[in-house]
Amino acid sequence: MIKFLAAASFLLSMVGHAKDMIKVNAIGSSPKGQFVAFEEFGLMSGSKTSFSHIRVKNVWKNEYVDGPIKVTGDKDGLNIVRAKAKQMAQKRLEEFNISS
Repeated sequence: MIKFLAAASFLLSMVGHAKDMIKVNAIGSSPKGQFVAFEEFGLMSGSKTSFSHIRVKNVWKNEYVDGPIKVTGDKDGLNIVRAKAKQMAQKRLEEFNISS
């Protein structure tokens, strides 16, 4: 869990330098802490596009298990975009036994 918090802190420190309006949300981790899932979401700068990217990382190997799940939509539909991304990621989260 400590590795998960360290990774989340690192990601949050990078968010301040991005031009897009991005937030990072920790989704959960596997029971032993090997796998963690997080969501990056927000609005792309200069456009009316909202997005949600969900990633799973193997913190023991310091690598992502696969490419991110990406969903985009219009500015007013951020909650819909986030819900769709979480729905699409559900099978992957179950595969790595990740719970919130």
